[in-house]
Amino acid sequence: MTEGDRVAVLGVRVRLGDGATMEDVRALRAWLERDEPLENLLSAQHLRIEERTRTDGTKGRLGPDVELILRLLSDVATVAALTDYTARAVKTWKNNRRRLHGGEPDTDIRQLGPDGE
Repeated sequence: MTEGDRVAVLGVRVRLGDGATMEDVRALRAWLERDEPLENLLSAQHLRIEERTRTDGTKGRLGPDVELILRLLSDVATVAALTDYTARAVKTWKNNRRRLHGGEPDTDIRQLGPDGE
């Protein structure tokens, strides 16, 4: 690899929409960290979950300007598998939150582009 060559960033972005709070972001992160397939990747140091400030926040938007980034650190799992694991875990978290709090925030789950965005 020569100087200036970029390595593709492989991972998934999870954003909570209007009606979400920072408490929701942190609760979802904790949930993802305990979800079995994701927990296995984390404990083997093949995955990192980060909170990152959104760079495309719109003025007047309700909800946190923080997103969760699940970044693969090795090729032990595919991005498609990571997306599937994440989507299932988020769906379960939302169902649980709805039962406990009577509502659920919108979520957006997308694969990261090669530049990490």
